[in-house]
Amino acid sequence: MYAIPQPKQDAFYNAAVRFAEQENLEQIAIECELKPQMLRNKLNPNQPHQLTVRDLVIITKQSGNSDLVNSVLLELDLTAVRLPSKGEGKSPVMAAMTINTHAGEISRHLVEVETVQRLTRRKKNEIVSKAQAAMRELVLLMNDVENRCQASTPFISMCTDAVMNGLPIPGLA
Repeated sequence: MYAIPQPKQDAFYNAAVRFAEQENLEQIAIECELKPQMLRNKLNPNQPHQLTVRDLVIITKQSGNSDLVNSVLLELDLTAVRLPSKGEGKSPVMAAMTINTHAGEISRHLVEVETVQRLTRRKKNEIVSKAQAAMRELVLLMNDVENRCQASTPFISMCTDAVMNGLPIPGLA
């Protein structure tokens, strides 16, 4: 009898399932000049068709969803973060608050899992999504701090951001 081979890349296949659930595959396939059914087959681990690197790059660029690429890198024990375009970054204070928000939501999910003693695929996907978002914010914060400290006036730049974002100044509060 024919036995279905066990997937060797669980992270990738889980990401493919998440991608198919989150994105409009027909629209992405049309934009990537693929047949919609072929894209569905390539995202299905039980089909013989597989995504090529070129397909992966095009799909990621068209959809803006880097989940598939992140899962491939995870298989290699690596991680990646999309850097913002010019003028897209947040202030360090807002980045730190966003990181704390993501960490709090991850903690909430983990407490729920411990209470129920069951980790569903949906809950796992939510935790992974929040962790990836928190990692992105951390890398962006590190990148911003590094860039500010290489400038000729890093202290003034950081202080200006702190004052503009409402940090209290001793004696004025």
